[in-house]
Amino acid sequence: MADGDVVLDRHFEVDAEEGTEVELFAVEDSSKPGGFHYRFQYYTPEDGEEILRYDNAHDSDIGPHHRHVGEEVTGIEFDGLQDHVARFREEVLTINARR
Repeated sequence: MADGDVVLDRHFEVDAEEGTEVELFAVEDSSKPGGFHYRFQYYTPEDGEEILRYDNAHDSDIGPHHRHVGEEVTGIEFDGLQDHVARFREEVLTINARR
């Protein structure tokens, strides 16, 4: 694989009744910490509500890997793409069960 290669591009419905969906996107990028530029989001496209997002779109004082819940942004550990996706999906399932 090389920079610019898409390694993950998935979109699926989580809960039809709630109208929630997940988008997972990652591309190889050797200039980014961890070697990928990624964005994972759990949201409701009908009203634009962003429930949860993981990304590394910008560097900040909290570090390069971010977890967004509403207006709150925190740093998050990155232990490889596969583990990051698994953690995100587990968090989506937990949040969805509470909605």
